[in-house]
Amino acid sequence: MKIVPWEVVIGCERISPGCDNCPTYWEFKKEGWDYHPSAQLINLREPLRKDEPTCFIVASGSDLFHESISTEFIQTVFEIIKDAEPFGHQFEVVTKRAERMEMVSNRFLEWPDNAIAGVAVEEGRYNWRIDCLRNIKARRMVSFGPLTGKIGKVDLQGIEVAGPVPETWGPNPRHAKQEWIDEIELQCKQQGVRLFEENWIAGGR
Repeated sequence: MKIVPWEVVIGCERISPGCDNCPTYWEFKKEGWDYHPSAQLINLREPLRKDEPTCFIVASGSDLFHESISTEFIQTVFEIIKDAEPFGHQFEVVTKRAERMEMVSNRFLEWPDNAIAGVAVEEGRYNWRIDCLRNIKARRMVSFGPLTGKIGKVDLQGIEVAGPVPETWGPNPRHAKQEWIDEIELQCKQQGVRLFEENWIAGGR
């Protein structure tokens, strides 16, 4: 299945060291563009214009759950996702803003089966994001990336798919130790969590 970005939001804001090498940030900086997050109404219906089953990375290089994106707009995005089910489209929604995703999801959203909720976890101190994810009624994934440190012991109960994402982008990509990668993959295997294929997630956001 073809994987493409769905730019319903562009721009973002640094939330943790995992954001330091974000290729989108450096592109905006190079071009002198405004990096403040903004909803892109013009791109909303893009999935409904594609007949071939496609996997859409939602707000790639940005974050649908950034605090400046309204709940009403997020709801509209999910209406499009649901409308796109008959086309065979799949959607990946990955965030570092796990607390807001948990709150908005539980109060205002119904996650359809063709969408998977995900969090990016770059090192062990952010493992709490997985607990927020587990509180959402949806298919769930964890992107351990961009991997900048040891994850340590992690509870993957209720997670469908996960895997390490070493940083290979930005001006100075940070090296992910093989032992960090092996530790994650071993825990996925032990806990019955499917490892996603290489490049299945665009950059781990």
